[in-house]
Amino acid sequence: MIETKQSYMGENKTILQFAGDLFQNTLVKVKKTDVAEAEGKRILKAGTIVNKDGRKANDATAFGVVYRDVDFTLSNGTENIPVTIFGFIKASVLPEVVTAEAKAALNMIKFL
Repeated sequence: MIETKQSYMGENKTILQFAGDLFQNTLVKVKKTDVAEAEGKRILKAGTIVNKDGRKANDATAFGVVYRDVDFTLSNGTENIPVTIFGFIKASVLPEVVTAEAKAALNMIKFL
């Protein structure tokens, strides 16, 4: 696995309610074509609910919560992105309200 360094400008946002080791991430492959384009950019927002196939899914197929913003604008196709599958998430910072179906599927995530 190749590790790359990324720098972000502006405020460092987090979806986590508590700092420390109270979360677990895994990698999910997401296709650039599955990320909507807005204003000439393709950015998958932190807090987006995705399924195991890396597609946006705010329903019973939900697998995890995107851990950080990922820019697909210059991507060549598919990227491995960090997805939170266990932890305490701040519901107020998510891009959309999580449905009851998705909450049931994400049984190891507590939305606070």
